[in-house]
Order: sequence, then C-alpha cells, then structure tokens
Amino acid sequence: MKYFLSSTSLLCLVLMAGCRSLEREPGWIEAFGYAPEEVVPIEIGSYRYPYVPVTVAGDSLMLVFDTGNMVGISVSSELFDRLGLRSDGSWTSLSSAGEVRGGTYRFADGVSVARVGEEQRLTRVYESGFHDVAGLFGPGDLGGHRFTVDYGSRSLAVSTEGGPEVVPGFQAIPLVRSDRHPKLILVRGTIEGHPVLIQLDTGKSRTVVDPDLAVELGLARAPQGFAIRSLTIGNLEFRIRSAKEVDLTALDAELPERILVGVGSDILSRFAWTVDYDAGLLWIPSS
Repeated sequence: MKYFLSSTSLLCLVLMAGCRSLEREPGWIEAFGYAPEEVVPIEIGSYRYPYVPVTVAGDSLMLVFDTGNMVGISVSSELFDRLGLRSDGSWTSLSSAGEVRGGTYRFADGVSVARVGEEQRLTRVYESGFHDVAGLFGPGDLGGHRFTVDYGSRSLAVSTEGGPEVVPGFQAIPLVRSDRHPKLILVRGTIEGHPVLIQLDTGKSRTVVDPDLAVELGLARAPQGFAIRSLTIGNLEFRIRSAKEVDLTALDAELPERILVGVGSDILSRFAWTVDYDAGLLWIPSS
C-alpha cells in the first residue's frame, strides 16, 4: 500500500475514479440529492479501510477516513516530520477505554488542508503513533452536514445541503447524539436479540464487543474474540465470526447508556450508508 502520492498520481486516481463512477454510477447519488461535484473517489486499502485523497501542507496523501476519529486530522510521526510541520504544543492520545496510548505527541496549528474538490483551509494537524497507516481523516474534517460512504463503488459524497425526508429503498435509523463528540455515529440495534448501543467506526477493521456484554450474553469464544450469531441494525442482520473484546466506555462516559458494540469496516463495507447530522438520521438499505 502506497500512502504518499505525487500530484500527478493523485490526479490520475481522481480521473480513473471519475470514469468508473460514470460507467456504473450508484443510485444513491441521485436518491440522496448529491451534486456531481460533491462525490469524491476513495480507495479501499489495508485492513479494508476507506482511504480518501487529502492534500496536507502541499503534499497529496491518502488518509484513512475514520468515522471514529474525534480528534482531528492525524498523521504518523514520520509524516509529521516529512511534511515539515512545526510543533505548536502537545497532546495525549487515549484509547477507547481511556488508557494512554503511546504517550504524548505534537500538534501543528495553521496547516493547509483540503480534500479533493475542496478549497484549502487552515486547521490543526495532530501527530499520532501510527505504524501501519499514514494518518486519519475524521467526519469532523469533512466540512459537511451529511455524507454517504460506499465501499462498493469506492465513493464518498459530502454535502452542506439538507437531505431528503424519504428515500426509496432506504430506511432511516435515529442517531443517538453525544454532547462530548457531536460527530460520533451511534445508533441502537441488537445482539442476539438484546438491545445495544452501537458505534459505526470505519477505522475499526473488525467489529468489537464489550467484554462484559459478551459474558452476560454467553457468546461463544472464537479465535481472537467472540462469535455473534445475530447483530441487527434496523432491518439488516449480520453474523460475525469473531468480534474483538474492547471496552468503549471512554468514548463518552456521560451517555445515558454504554456503547457496547463497535461495528467496523468488516460490516460497513457491505452496503452504502448515509449519515445526516442535521436530521439526526442514519440511512441504510431497507433490505
């Protein structure tokens, strides 16, 4: 996987993706009212993550679009130095369980950043201890009020306009809102028929489950986790061979209910889905 692209390579990627979308443009683009310029190409890379083309400090990069990234644009230590970013302060990286992860890192203010098709803006860029990806780009970095991710067509659409109230072939699931992290994607679903609060996180390669819940439900042990026979979101149902044990409490300990499941790219790659923050809805296929 190549994480750094020249300007020429990035242009070729965009042009190729554009030709592909013209040949088999997904129906959700028209159904959700996206303009052509609001749809950008992505690539599916290591760990099945979606990668979005981003320009940071003049360099063309492919960063993981991580819907669980509530910090901001984050890059590896190697890339932080390669971009020539100056340190304007430090921050401490914590895991979803609230544990210190890798210690203290640098951040740089006033860095020029832009997605493909977006004007340059100045923002803070964080250093993180990545070893297997160049960096992360979160939903708070999109600059829109709603977005659609489709791994199958390798497309990401972002809009600042309001979305439709009814979309044929799709069902609307209410979002559970976090005061601490307004861009966190939370919905209610079930595991083995048991109601649970679920996070949608493209930055997880595997779906994860709270270890206490796994014990409570008597989930069968599987290699590197627990087997889940039935996980539902709306009308969609999934079987997970091995969900990793992860405590998600620290994402927002003030929520009235605990986040017990984190659905990752292993599941989110199977269908196109839309988050409308203004309407407070997650749109997924009806079946």
